[in-house]
Amino acid sequence: MRQKAAEYIAANQNRTGAERGSSEEQGFGALAEMVIRNKLGMPEINPKDHPLGYDLLLPSGIKVDVKCRGGSLPFKEEYESSDGIAREAKHNFFARQMHDERLDADIYVMTHLETPSKRELPGTTRQRKWILYICGWVSKERVANEGVYLPRGSLTEQGRTWFTYRGQEIEYYNHNLNGLETVEDLTSLDPSDVEKDRNHKGDLNLTSVDAVRIVYDLIGRGVLSEKHLAFVQKEAKLEKIVKPILHANQYFHLLKWLKGKGVLTDKEMEKARNVLQEEPYSGI
Repeated sequence: MRQKAAEYIAANQNRTGAERGSSEEQGFGALAEMVIRNKLGMPEINPKDHPLGYDLLLPSGIKVDVKCRGGSLPFKEEYESSDGIAREAKHNFFARQMHDERLDADIYVMTHLETPSKRELPGTTRQRKWILYICGWVSKERVANEGVYLPRGSLTEQGRTWFTYRGQEIEYYNHNLNGLETVEDLTSLDPSDVEKDRNHKGDLNLTSVDAVRIVYDLIGRGVLSEKHLAFVQKEAKLEKIVKPILHANQYFHLLKWLKGKGVLTDKEMEKARNVLQEEPYSGI
């Protein structure tokens, strides 16, 4: 099936249009779609006259767009960070595709493809680390209404690392998806399920850590107060101190500057040391 996906993309790769996936990403998407179609007893490849607006049509008439991201790690609902606080898993959509009326899928099926380190399709017969995770489904309307739009250059956190988006993205979190016990459960969906999901109100599409960071910032700007922080921490079940986006050494650089100017007391500096920790150079 990996060979089929590689051959299909070689012949049908999308080389035009803004913010399209790379050849590698398109290959992962084709493979995920083929796996799902195979599990549902459908032909693995759509006929040439298949509409471009969706990937597959369920017996109930529901139009499905299969989304896939690839990575060397297995899919997890939460990822550990260096501060010991888990970060909730998220999915990404190109904003342009979300607002293109020609792309008329009713629901998205979100998947994650775990790949070997050398992840170019079709791979080799010795490679065993090609695992597709089916994460769940969600209606297009819910993603459009509840997802968080982030313009190019926006910063996002992924486990222990940070990166900026090269495209216009919409973030949508895994805990807001509708779960599936098996791929075949897709065939039990009917239009009423989709309509119900369109009107469903999900939870935050932020990590719990980012929610707390935003409250910190808005308290400093005089918008929110300590009561809002307490509420968010309680809702998120978050008791640990959330690390800032900038490194603690940058904070202490400013604090020492303020102390040198005579506007920061020893007590205030000690208070900072209770919530932040400097990191001295320790060698390579």
